Amino acid sequence: MKSEIEKHDESLSDSDCSDTVEAEDINSIFPQCQHIHTESLGSKYILDLSATSETNPYIAAALTDFSCDIFKSAESQLAKITQLKEHSDRLVSCKFSQKDNNVLYTASADGTVKLWDLRTSKTAITFADTTLEDSDPIKPLSSFDVSPCDKLLAAGTNLFEGDAFILFWDVRSTKLQGAYWESHTDDITQVKFNPDDSNMLLSGSTDGLINTYNLAESNEDDALQQCLNTEELVEQLEWFWERQQWKISCITSSNNLQLWEVDGAEPYKRFNRDTIAGNIKKNANKVYVAKVHPASNSLIILTGSNGKEGKSFRSLQISNGNVNPALSFNENTQRVRASWYNEHTKLLLTGGEEGNLDIWRPDFLETNYKTIKRK
Repeated sequence: MKSEIEKHDESLSDSDCSDTVEAEDINSIFPQCQHIHTESLGSKYILDLSATSETNPYIAAALTDFSCDIFKSAESQLAKITQLKEHSDRLVSCKFSQKDNNVLYTASADGTVKLWDLRTSKTAITFADTTLEDSDPIKPLSSFDVSPCDKLLAAGTNLFEGDAFILFWDVRSTKLQGAYWESHTDDITQVKFNPDDSNMLLSGSTDGLINTYNLAESNEDDALQQCLNTEELVEQLEWFWERQQWKISCITSSNNLQLWEVDGAEPYKRFNRDTIAGNIKKNANKVYVAKVHPASNSLIILTGSNGKEGKSFRSLQISNGNVNPALSFNENTQRVRASWYNEHTKLLLTGGEEGNLDIWRPDFLETNYKTIKRK
């Protein structure tokens, strides 16, 4: 479903998204990112992407027909392994296990999370709300994550009978382990485990709130640690590590970017749509923010323009609070809806509305301060 901003953007002409400088200046400001491969998945949107961490990874692409295509990357080519198609509604996420490259999780608005063993392409485990009776309506899932220890699953729901839920499962049991339902008052758009701490969870919602929880506490009231008010609809959240502490990036429904301290009363940095557009040398009318990725002690902003069939796609790099031009993705042919990045293998995947899965090899600049070893 498209947002009001996207509908407004589509009503504008391509001249509204033109570059603000000459083409030769764009080429000097934005070096071209190395493009490795494009795989067409047909007319389906790519809604989410995940991959394993090795140099030639397994890749999962969640599609609008409720299926998930699985590929193996090798020597700049992709080989399709299988298609997973057992969900009955829109996929909201797909994630590989951090402990086993053969294990993939998919979550859907049909109210279930499924664990797949790619060696058999069969569902090993289905997680659902086991407190429901057969005649009860399901709680549609809207977001999902798996803990870094690979033992705990968390899924956010749309507003359901007046409440928005975060549901929890232990991967060793299909029984629902518990739920939170008092911390948000609208659809939960994001749940994110801290990359280093399976007890630290982040959630965001269309109610405008970002919440952090300590899951080691026995109840929701005690677990809720911080409540940050963005004053906008929260679309995407990411944890990132900077200056010896965890911080939070938030993309809002207005294509604004906010950076938060975990205990901050307000964002310590804001980059609105106009600012982002100015930095990628575009008029702001059709600019969108696709994703933020932590990389090399900095943040990479993937951003583009809806004009010219969404082909314009560039990146910015934030370090020490400053934003600078990074790379241009000249071979991109679509509005990007999903991406995945591994800073160790320097591999970036993007997918979007034309059904193209693109593989890139970006060379983001190292920041000018030393890498901090996390505990």
